Amino acid sequence: MAVLELLARHPDERFTLSEVARRCSLNKATAHALLSTLSERGVLLRHPDEKRYSLGPRLVAIGDAARRGYTAIDFAPTVLDGLAAATGLQASAWQMAGDHVVCVMRVGGSTNDRGSAIPLRVPLVPPVGLVFMAWSDPATVEAWLARAGAVETVGLAVEALPAIRRQGFGVMEGSPEWHTLTRSNGPRSADTASSAAQRALLRAVAHQPLVVGSPRDDHAYHAADVTAPVFGSDGEVALGVTVSGVADGGPVDGADLRALGQRVVAAADALTAAVSGRRPELAS
Repeated sequence: MAVLELLARHPDERFTLSEVARRCSLNKATAHALLSTLSERGVLLRHPDEKRYSLGPRLVAIGDAARRGYTAIDFAPTVLDGLAAATGLQASAWQMAGDHVVCVMRVGGSTNDRGSAIPLRVPLVPPVGLVFMAWSDPATVEAWLARAGAVETVGLAVEALPAIRRQGFGVMEGSPEWHTLTRSNGPRSADTASSAAQRALLRAVAHQPLVVGSPRDDHAYHAADVTAPVFGSDGEVALGVTVSGVADGGPVDGADLRALGQRVVAAADALTAAVSGRRPELAS
């Protein structure tokens, strides 16, 4: 495992036997036996002239098989149950699917059926999908911003993305339109009428200053949702873990909102660890 992890961390480099032995704290005889066997099986490749080693093609098939194993969704019910019990709020898991975000599981709050799937799909139009975009590449973010219904939303989103990366969670304030759009009784976009209703809600939300960057101690927030990312093995956001109805009982001050955010981050991190996910390095 040490050999494979070394080569995986440096995919653009090739290592000699001596370098592998030194970096993996192995004696040369042990390293030679390992590298020879892994090369014979196609797990590693050895350059015939340079005598340097890199990852081999057999790992592609192994990786494809691993992707068909457990995902974060398989581990989500227990984590969401714990988060809902600890906060007294509704907890849900969201997944990005093409040009939509989809609620794949929801527990607590007004939902009594443990781990029930919610057929709720919301178009990936700003400000929807902030946490997914916070760790996306610039081209993906630009395409997402181009779908915004108002320039106000673009400005708030651009300002919030670095803050979300730093603090590890995103906050949305509530409005009647946002609640209808994102809660289980909202339009499903499965038919023309529902799609039109979602577009109308998105247009309304685009003109509302709902995006919160970094919560301030001297401010109270009518927060609707707090979301933190679950990362897959590739470092991309695999799920968003959300608690909803945060300010249903009244405004929440910044310090309490940050504390709640850290609870949601801890739940999301537990799912990341369950699937051996990888949090990417902090981007500027």
